[in-house]
Amino acid sequence: MTEKREPPDPSDEPDGAAVLSRITDPVVALDEELRVTFCNDAAADVFASAETDLLGTAVGELLPESIVTTFRDECEHAMATASSATFEIDHPASDGRFEGRLYPSQTGLSVFFRDISGRVRERSRLETRERALQRIYEIVGDIDRPFDRQVTELLSVVSDALGTEYGALSRIDVDTDTYVFEALSGPADCDFEAGDVVSLNATNCERVVRSGETLVVDDVETDAPDLADRTGNAEWGISSYLGIPVTVEGTPYGTFCFYDMDPRAESFSEWDVTLVELLGNWVSAGLESERTDARLESFAGMLAHELRNPLQIAHLYRQQAATGDQAAAEELATALDRMAELIDVILVTAGGTDSVIDWEEVALADAASDAWETANDDESGLVIETEQVVEADPTHLQYVLENLFSNAVVHAGPDVTVRVGDLPTGFYIADDGHGIEAAERSQVFEPGYTTDGGGTGLGLTYVDQLANTYDWDCTVTESHDGGARFEFTGTEPNAAD
Repeated sequence: MTEKREPPDPSDEPDGAAVLSRITDPVVALDEELRVTFCNDAAADVFASAETDLLGTAVGELLPESIVTTFRDECEHAMATASSATFEIDHPASDGRFEGRLYPSQTGLSVFFRDISGRVRERSRLETRERALQRIYEIVGDIDRPFDRQVTELLSVVSDALGTEYGALSRIDVDTDTYVFEALSGPADCDFEAGDVVSLNATNCERVVRSGETLVVDDVETDAPDLADRTGNAEWGISSYLGIPVTVEGTPYGTFCFYDMDPRAESFSEWDVTLVELLGNWVSAGLESERTDARLESFAGMLAHELRNPLQIAHLYRQQAATGDQAAAEELATALDRMAELIDVILVTAGGTDSVIDWEEVALADAASDAWETANDDESGLVIETEQVVEADPTHLQYVLENLFSNAVVHAGPDVTVRVGDLPTGFYIADDGHGIEAAERSQVFEPGYTTDGGGTGLGLTYVDQLANTYDWDCTVTESHDGGARFEFTGTEPNAAD
């Protein structure tokens, strides 16, 4: 009962042949000339053809030329050594891969096949994933590689792993309904490139951003028919899609997505979705880090810019104060106090909405008067049309106003008229200068942007970032006199609550 026996030659045992005929895996018996002496139904389905009867046919006539030599060599070696053997072989006609087991006998060979196509596909899938993870690890672990290059390379690696043609990091502006390709991976003849802008409602990404949830579509026509008529799907031909929302500091930024022009033969797997979500989170963190780095860099420039004047005053009066000059000592003390205030303001701005602020109720009119004295000696240029009380640190509010007043004086001249007035949920600062072109208004708050040859381009950046610290909304538009008008909303007490 425990003796190990080789399987019998089916052609020698009719009863055994009847049993083997019912086996679902292909079974073939060959004589010494490698002609078929027996085959079960499963083998007939794989190897038979309309022109050839299997029985009596040489294997060279049954198998594709690409594999017949390998199969014949395996069979001849097994018979020559009188030992069983195992091998793997592709069968193009059935689009499968089979594991063959050879058992030699006195009259030839018994060949038992097993379809291992599924196992091979799974093994290939695992190997592809392993290579992708290794490559991803190399990319994200290379701290010397620029972030934008990391993202582009990740898009390519993940596209290969998912089996999609395209991958993109987008930046989305829901106010203007635009979609910007921040980074893109695709074929050489792709119609788009990084920096291109398309309508947001042409994309599947709009749903991702608005819902804040991952969108998985294996076939647009069947899985999301309500998206089928979008330009990206109807005209560009997008048929499958996997995208996740990207956020920066809790605010929607865009999407990290992958798509193809063909429906999925196999659905996006849980592994696919998890990989994209993890890397999308990494991209979000990277964008936040870049924004923090840019903010810190602008803070450093701001600090140097704001401290330059009081530092020069301190140097000017330092020696005189040391000799007992009381007036010089007072000037020095004022300069040092000014520097201390500036440092406090910059540190609060750097801390963002997490900063600890000494809240007070500040009369906007008083703060404006004090700020105007610093920005312009001509008191007649300021028109105050408000009795509003703003909840803020007095120093912070005054510095916002000083920067805006100085900006008006620099660009419109010392004769400029500046108005401070009320809005339903805030206040505005408007001048009668030349104004800011509509195309440039979105850039004026960016670090380094200036139209003044001697300026640093940091004053309005400071205004915007301090407003963000207070959760105020700051926008720029045109005043009634054709000049610039800066509007601050959400400034009423407890607006953030």
